[in-house]
Amino acid sequence: MTRNNKILAMKSVCWAGCAADALWTVALAWPELYGVLTGQTRVDIDLEWRLILGVAASLMAGWTSLLAWAAQDPVERRMVMALTAMPVLIGLIAVAVTGIVFGDSGALWILIKCCLLFTAMAWGWMTARGIAREKVR
Repeated sequence: MTRNNKILAMKSVCWAGCAADALWTVALAWPELYGVLTGQTRVDIDLEWRLILGVAASLMAGWTSLLAWAAQDPVERRMVMALTAMPVLIGLIAVAVTGIVFGDSGALWILIKCCLLFTAMAWGWMTARGIAREKVR
């Protein structure tokens, strides 16, 4: 794979993460969509839950913007991919596994999505690090 193809792939990885985060931003702000994405049939969310989801939506919107920023120059901004892989996606994987262990079969697709994104982000970070090292030489 050429250097330009690698950079294009890293940009795609950032944009894929951005798209996933944008979807979850909307879902966290709109409880009905959250219910659909998580397989929760009960969507009667009280004020306390709405505030918690609002905080999560704000953080998710920030991460969406960060990934869009990283997509502009993935080699120079490679640390965003590293931080997305760990701790963000590792944390989400742990939450999904916990959900599955406690009987939430709807968390399985979230686990799969997070594992795929983790792999892509880790690859992107390692590839960008390699390209950055080549520039130094």
